[in-house]
Amino acid sequence: MNARLENIQEGRTIYIMPSSFMTFFPHVLNSLEALKMPLQASADLTDTTIRCQSLGFDLMRNAQHFNCRLMKHFLPLALNTKQETGDQLCGICQEGSDNLLSIAEKNVMGHLTRFKQERLGELAFLKFFTERLPDQDWTVEYDDANVILDLPGLKLIDISLDVEHKIQNYGVVFAPRAGHHSNIAERVALFMRDQGLTRMAIVEQKCAEDIPLYVNDKRHYEDFNGQVEQYKKVLETLKERTGSPPHLIAICQPGPLLMSTLLLYPHLGKTFGSAGAPMHTEGEKGALTDFARLAGEDYIDKLIAFSGHTISDEHEGAGREVFDGRVHVLGFYLLGMDQHFKNLKKLLEDLKQGNLEDAERQKDFYRWYNYVNHAPTGFIRDTFQKIFVKNELIKGTLSIHGKEIGIKDYPGSVPIWALGGSKDAIAPPLQATGHMEMIHWVPPDDKLTLICDGGHMGLFRSTRILKEYYNRIVEFILSHSDKSTT
Repeated sequence: MNARLENIQEGRTIYIMPSSFMTFFPHVLNSLEALKMPLQASADLTDTTIRCQSLGFDLMRNAQHFNCRLMKHFLPLALNTKQETGDQLCGICQEGSDNLLSIAEKNVMGHLTRFKQERLGELAFLKFFTERLPDQDWTVEYDDANVILDLPGLKLIDISLDVEHKIQNYGVVFAPRAGHHSNIAERVALFMRDQGLTRMAIVEQKCAEDIPLYVNDKRHYEDFNGQVEQYKKVLETLKERTGSPPHLIAICQPGPLLMSTLLLYPHLGKTFGSAGAPMHTEGEKGALTDFARLAGEDYIDKLIAFSGHTISDEHEGAGREVFDGRVHVLGFYLLGMDQHFKNLKKLLEDLKQGNLEDAERQKDFYRWYNYVNHAPTGFIRDTFQKIFVKNELIKGTLSIHGKEIGIKDYPGSVPIWALGGSKDAIAPPLQATGHMEMIHWVPPDDKLTLICDGGHMGLFRSTRILKEYYNRIVEFILSHSDKSTT
């Protein structure tokens, strides 16, 4: 029930998982498609009416001009007056008539034009949710030469500036795997790069459709163990390139995993930081953690059984069991329903009023938001059970490759920062920063805790938060960097 028929090739039926969140609701899509027909018909009829009305006003204006020209000839004779006086009277009549027609035309055409714009705006709104979404990618230009690593589950992409670097260390931004494309982390990475972390790399999490089930004839697992192993390769590679360990930057979900990698391999990180990450899920109450603990750790298996699927043969990840990204996105919609309702209402209003620049910005966001990536079931299961239900990293019971680790193992020599949002419904502020108080052995000058006035998405997209908070984070990181010797 989760796949749609795409086409038939060589007599074989091919099913391809949809990229749009809206395909999760086929009946809604059908209804929206049906609504587009009367809206298009109404817009077309109004357009025809506008052309007819315009033609009618032109005919009336031409007729009036013709009448005025006749009057110029006959009025002096009829009134026994001079030609000049007749011309003046005709001019006054023509001007008055033109003004009256212009007012009438402006009034009638204005109403018709607004009506047409509103129908076209409503039609554009429906089309936005029913037509195929454009493929997502990073906006920063890069090619194959910039891909430092292409691992089974992720890519490491170099977006460094072509300048003389003042520090040796790379900054590496780990993007989340949460139903969306990794480019949610791009604004943060580019801002930090342009503020001084000129050696910058980004980690893109692949959609499960692109993660092979076997690597070198060996079964590949994308659970916490598999992720940490790949994280380690990323950090090793970046350290080898400059001789200095990189600055580790986790955007949302990778926070606990990236810290786990650092706990196991402390020599691979110069500093560690996380923004909006579920670091200490018992730091305060939150909708996700409350639900997870109420549902129990076996809930995720039931949800996977209900909404999971197996990748079909035409994808590189054929045979892999995955968690449907549309369910992931649905959960985020439910958590932020009030804000999404306001956003979409504003989008509809902008489209109806012709505010296309504002509408395009909102559409860009929802093109990203509604374009789903599927996640391996092992990764989703571990995240739900180990982080949101059991809070294992904080309790010291997180097992990676058979070794138990926890916050108590954090290396005191690695400076640390954390950013939370006071309105964050995904990772409330004390879940995002509560771990900082537990790491009391790190010197105060090597710690930076920030809580901003913003929601979850604002932590990664808000220009104000970037300028007010990430500037301070960059300063903190730069002050704990290895100066360049070249």
